[in-house]
Amino acid sequence: MMNEELLIRFLTKTCTNEELLGLEKWISVDRANADWLFEMERIWSLKDELRYSDRKEIEDAYQRFVKAGLQPASKKRRLNREWLKYAAAIAIICLLAANIYHAFKGKTSDKITMNTVEVPVGQRVAITLADGTKVWLNSGSILSYPSKFDLKNRIVRLDGEGYFEVTADKEHPFEINTSALKIKALGTKFNVQAYPDEDIAVSLLEGKLHLQTDSQSVSMSANELATWSKVSGLVLHKSEAVQYAAQWTSGELLFVDERLADIAKVLEKHFGVKIIINTAGLADERFTCRTQTGATLEKILNLLKSTRKVNYTIKEQTVFFY
Repeated sequence: MMNEELLIRFLTKTCTNEELLGLEKWISVDRANADWLFEMERIWSLKDELRYSDRKEIEDAYQRFVKAGLQPASKKRRLNREWLKYAAAIAIICLLAANIYHAFKGKTSDKITMNTVEVPVGQRVAITLADGTKVWLNSGSILSYPSKFDLKNRIVRLDGEGYFEVTADKEHPFEINTSALKIKALGTKFNVQAYPDEDIAVSLLEGKLHLQTDSQSVSMSANELATWSKVSGLVLHKSEAVQYAAQWTSGELLFVDERLADIAKVLEKHFGVKIIINTAGLADERFTCRTQTGATLEKILNLLKSTRKVNYTIKEQTVFFY
């Protein structure tokens, strides 16, 4: 288990690149680590709940938290004030989840606030929404979602790439709004690529989805890929590559028979560089390669170079393919 100082830096987005790489390795070792970090992010996203509780409630909640044995590692060390507040937030939200919320009902507000997560270039973020749905967000993505879902529906907004594991609820379908597409799910696993001003791709790993534009709608089954563009509209495909759609969530980069132009877009977002393809026809050359978690840009470029189909030079923050 990570120590409290590192956890707080992670939650407040002040980790160094070296610390982020270390965390990526830590969550890739054991799924339980990833699940634990998901829960911490979900709790942190709901920290505004603290404003509705008085000092005594916070202290009582913290004591219950300690007695429950939920404290992370290094608990023998004296917790600083920042960690104490965070631990109290964990306790309060756990109590709310156990229906203790009703005890505080007279003191809370029914107002639903909107949260927005913006992922810096070169980083990834994992969060858990109020209904238990887990979301991984890729570099340069923005997710807007309510602090709690209302009684009718569960709606979020995505600009970028996200992998979703949706908690099943037949009475309240889960809906993702993108720039041109609405995606509805009951309980399923799928990946959405919907960066602004780019074509949209939805890869369905498990379950069923319903997709809708202003003029089209399709239903998806597992192992199907749906794409949308201004030219072609909404198109459904069968694709073996769907099984790899969420590979990026572990920190790996995997390209299966991908156009160099599309690989370049991924590398630009992942590393915060600009890539220019100088040679005519080169953009449509296809490549297959896989990198380990934490692979550097240079390592990936050398993998592409080893195919002898492409070479590169780097000038400042720009990569030139030829």
